[in-house]
Amino acid sequence: MDWKYGGSITDANGIKYTTEPTRTRPPPPEAPFGTCKAVYDFFNPYWQITVTGAGSLHTDDGDAFHQEFSNCGLTKWWKFKYYDEPAEDGTEWEAYGTLPLIFIPPHCAARAVERAAGFNNKGEC
Repeated sequence: MDWKYGGSITDANGIKYTTEPTRTRPPPPEAPFGTCKAVYDFFNPYWQITVTGAGSLHTDDGDAFHQEFSNCGLTKWWKFKYYDEPAEDGTEWEAYGTLPLIFIPPHCAARAVERAAGFNNKGEC
């Protein structure tokens, strides 16, 4: 969860790898957090899902999110990006995509967020 903050790791051959951040960052969050918003547009038969967060346990450029949301239905217009600097609220990344309006199990998006990002959005998505 703190790979952006630097650190060291030694492999099985005893070779030590060190990462040092290029700028000062705020301390890592104690636990992943974020928000998930689902919006329905009357003219578009899809749920528009936007998730922002920090401290995600994954460093896969959103692949875990995409896979989890794909379990809810055909995901379209999927985008994921890391922010160069954290936002004022501490969020470090954003994911956006759409899900079909029909045939989505209840709370599927909320479960996808919890599984992929490690935080519970209390049913807002």
